Amino acid sequence: MVESDTAQGYRSVGATGMKGHAQRTSPARRRFRVLETIGRGGFGVVYRAEMSDAGGFSKQVALKVMTYDGEASDEIARRMRDEARILGLIRHRAVVGVNSLVPLSEGWGVVMEYVAGVDLSTAIKKQRPPPGVVLEVIEEVAAALDAAYTRAVGEDQRPLRLVHRDIKPSNIRITGTGVVKLLDFGVARAEFDRKEAVEIDGFVMGSARYMAPERRLGAESHKADVYALGIVLANALSGKRFSEPPSDPDDHARFLGTVLETVRKALEKHNDDQVRAAAHDLRMLLLEMLSFHREDRPDAGKVEKRCRRIRKRLPGPWLRDWAERTVSRLQQYEQVAPSEAEDDTGRIFEELTGSPNAPAPDESAAT
Repeated sequence: MVESDTAQGYRSVGATGMKGHAQRTSPARRRFRVLETIGRGGFGVVYRAEMSDAGGFSKQVALKVMTYDGEASDEIARRMRDEARILGLIRHRAVVGVNSLVPLSEGWGVVMEYVAGVDLSTAIKKQRPPPGVVLEVIEEVAAALDAAYTRAVGEDQRPLRLVHRDIKPSNIRITGTGVVKLLDFGVARAEFDRKEAVEIDGFVMGSARYMAPERRLGAESHKADVYALGIVLANALSGKRFSEPPSDPDDHARFLGTVLETVRKALEKHNDDQVRAAAHDLRMLLLEMLSFHREDRPDAGKVEKRCRRIRKRLPGPWLRDWAERTVSRLQQYEQVAPSEAEDDTGRIFEELTGSPNAPAPDESAAT
């Protein structure tokens, strides 16, 4: 829930706040001490931080702070607020939990569950998981997408039809015990929301290598998330990154042929009859997930079930066993080494009892 504007008094916002807005000041409540930088993007920074309050309670959290100061900073602020509300509406084991949206002394922040582990992108690069583990990960992400689309409801109890819009390996996290978490709902939106909010300073929200053809034309749908998840599946099975999917049907047919052939060759290299026997079903699943026309793709719920059926025919290890042996060793590759100017370790963010005088959130994204 978004906190109401109740505090008295104002002061100006710095570069990390909302450009051109004033901020209401009030006594600080929770404090967030930065332990390390988890990731930096064009619009914000995510920290691993220690959250503490006046009563002595403390815990580690992930803290996302907006740093973008371009012409669309108001829109980015809305997206952060929407992300907190959206995550609060989705109840699924594979969706990262949100603690709260917080007005900080530097602007808006989102406090989320800290998920220790590695991104799927790191695993693919450094120690590619076996096919059974890959399918278990994709199965969990598909289940999370299905929950967001069919089971997250608004105040009127209707499904919100939430679409993620940025499915990619770096947004899929695996813990040391094999728990899968889908990250970054910062660009998510309700499928029925047709308002123009697709671009920020000319950039289409999402990652081009995982973007369904129709998204380049401005069309949004749940099936675009399925398409992106299909590219992730192909990445993880083959260890290869693919070029941007073409928006022309003929070019896309050639692109799809390349993807399927690359996966076929990768699966043939496995010295296991069960893997080779399942190769045909895996390619058929990819063929459907990566169909040019979205109406030909399965929904996320069907992808989850198909992955489960194929996975049961494959040999181990399974996700938990693989993660317990592998994740701790892979974590060394994810350490962010900021420059001296960017090193925020030890920095303190303080929560205000009021809120920045920012634009109201986009109500259609979560209602």
